[in-house]
Order: sequence, then structure tokens, then C-alpha cells
Amino acid sequence: MGNDSVDRDSVFANYKSVFSRQFAVSLAVEFIGVMFFQILGASAKKDFAAWVNAMALAVWIYTAANISGGHLNPAVTASMAVCGFFPVLHSVVYVILQVVGAMLGSVITAFLIPGASLQMGDGGPGCFDRSVIPAGVTDQQVQWWECIMTFTLISCVYACGVAKPGHGSHTPLVVGLALFCCAASGGQYTGGALNPARVLGPLTVFGCGEDIVHRYLVGQFLAAVFAMCVFAFVSGLGPLNPWIARAALDLSFPEACYLWITGSPPSRLQKTGRENIHDFMSKFQKFHSEDDDEDAKDAKAESSFLERFFGVHKRKAKENTSEAAIA
Repeated sequence: MGNDSVDRDSVFANYKSVFSRQFAVSLAVEFIGVMFFQILGASAKKDFAAWVNAMALAVWIYTAANISGGHLNPAVTASMAVCGFFPVLHSVVYVILQVVGAMLGSVITAFLIPGASLQMGDGGPGCFDRSVIPAGVTDQQVQWWECIMTFTLISCVYACGVAKPGHGSHTPLVVGLALFCCAASGGQYTGGALNPARVLGPLTVFGCGEDIVHRYLVGQFLAAVFAMCVFAFVSGLGPLNPWIARAALDLSFPEACYLWITGSPPSRLQKTGRENIHDFMSKFQKFHSEDDDEDAKDAKAESSFLERFFGVHKRKAKENTSEAAIA
């Protein structure tokens, strides 16, 4: 293929080369999407906050999905990078643009809402601080509520937008409904952030929640790791993860790390110089289909617990003495 193709069956795993114009457009879409998500969510009337945030997320995922994958959340991006469905380099730049988008969204909100101002402290629009946490709720409860809710959201992303078969065009709506369920449940105790950018944006602009922000972030990124582990156990690690790529494409460890970081296979495997991981999916399918072979079963038996947990098996070295002698 070699034409910067994307896998349309996996909404959130779509990506282009970092040197392509499409990647620059993806960054712009992630930036704009988070900015408007921040404005809409921060300005919502309290009684309708859960619905407004849910629908705003669904709308902007629909808008961004075919361009950037529609992550709009650093926890989603980080989880998929570790699992092996999104390149590390792409993910780092995505996260930066997502946070900056939330910051600009907070600045705009400060000028749109009467009485709001920059560096106003706790109580700013869209802030996650003591003003949204009811009396009696401990910091540990805030952290674990955020973990549970973010885990639900990211698990929905994996099941609908990454797994195959997924749920296609219904994915953004389902992810929005996941956010609504969480915001209408644990949101009463934490304000329902579920998104590091939505926490860091107001923190930077309004100076709010400095004493509690770490609880939100720890809970959200723990959820990203937990969701990744569960999905990897059920469906296996992604094709970019070095454990999988090394075995499936017969790569060296440096080559597998290069693939994981950049999303581009090593040059020795490329013909046009523009191939991405989706041009090699037939090799991954063959690799996974060998799980039932006797050699694969023996190799899996020799694998470590973690390798078996994440669906990784080692290919047994086959002796080709006679062939070598003939050569």
C-alpha cells in the first residue's frame, strides 16, 4: 500500500506519518477539539453538566475521528501508546496539543462567562478543585473515583474504537454515553474530570486545585494502565508494542523500539518509504494464527508469565542445517 493509509476499522488507532501534512492536520484537530470540549463543558449549567459534557465529547469525537482518531484525552492517548496501538512520538505531541487546547479553552471561557477572570483561583469555570468536592469526601476517594470512571471510559474506547470488530460510526456516541454514566455517578464526588487536559487547562489559567490536582492525575493515569492491561489480556497487545512487533515481523529490539516510537517499520522492510504498520497487518494475522501450531504451543509454554498474560509467544528457532549445507 505505502500511501499513508489508515485502518478505518480502528477509529482511535488512526495515524499518519509525523512528516505528513495529514499529521499536522491531526494535531490541529486535536487542539481545536479539546479547546471546544473545554469551553462547552466548563460553561454548562450544573443540572445539565453530565449531558452537556457527554454530548460535547461525542460530537467532537465524531468530528475528529476520521482525521486524528478523536482521542481528545491524554489518558486515552497514553494508554494506547503503551499498549501498542499508537506511536509514542505521535502520542507525546498529541498530549501537548491536547493540554494546550484545554488551556486556550479556559482562557476563552474566562472572557465568555461574567465574573470569571484569569488566575481567579478556586471556583473558576471548569475547575476541578475543593469547590466541586463535597465535604466529607477524602482525597483518596477523589483519586479512586477518577480511576474507576476513567477506566470505564478508556475500556469503552478499547472495546468500541480499537478492538475488531468494533462498533464503527456508533463509537463516538457510545464513548459519550460512557462519560455521561460516569459523570452522573462519581461525578458528584469529584466533578467528573476523566481527562488530564481538562484538569491541567483550568489549573494553568485560573490557578485552581493546586492542592488536589495530583489526585486527579494519578487516578486517571492509573486507569489508563489498568484499562490497557485488561484489554491486552483479553485481546492482546497492539502491533506497535515491541514484544509483539519483534516476534511478528522478526525485528531486532532496536528496530522494534523504533517502530513503537515512530510508527514506521524499519527501512529494510519498506519498498516506497511511506509504509506504515497497516501495510504489514497480514504478517500480524499470520503470527496470531500460529497460536494453535505445535511449535507455538511449545514456545508459549517456555514464555514468562507476563508474556503469556499479554498474548506474546516466542517463535522457536528452527534448525535448517540441511538447507544451510545446500546453500
